[in-house]
Amino acid sequence: MNKQLLMAGLLVTSLAGCGDVFAPASKEVCITGYNQYERPIHEFRLDATNKTGCSGNPSARKGNYMYGGGGGLSCGCRVTPGKQVSLYWSFEPTLEEFRNGFPLEEYSVVVTVPQPESSTSRYFRIFFMKDGVPKLQWVDDLRAPRIMPSSVEDLK
Repeated sequence: MNKQLLMAGLLVTSLAGCGDVFAPASKEVCITGYNQYERPIHEFRLDATNKTGCSGNPSARKGNYMYGGGGGLSCGCRVTPGKQVSLYWSFEPTLEEFRNGFPLEEYSVVVTVPQPESSTSRYFRIFFMKDGVPKLQWVDDLRAPRIMPSSVEDLK
């Protein structure tokens, strides 16, 4: 009996040193942003509170293209599937706004990090949609299809 209590005590003690063993694991990813607005995004940050390092600045959408941005990756940031985090972004000011000292146009929403496409997913995309509701997507390959706008009207 004492041997069983000792073993149970050792198990509890060893698990206590591991933190929350049932918490979802964070994943290191490369992140990129896609911008449906005609205005460049000065900066975005995903889960800045926890200093995850997930940030970027996608260019504006031009002409008949669905999105601007997507050209650069920020690698080495960490995200946790299923976790609710803040997503902050601000638009690049126009030259007139900058010269007149106008404050940045800033937004912040709470988003839930979706589950990865597969266990090997390492690319994470954030789509800044014209309706103001960002969409998040995991992909295994950067050549994977992008999230489509909900309507043709979203492109106008």
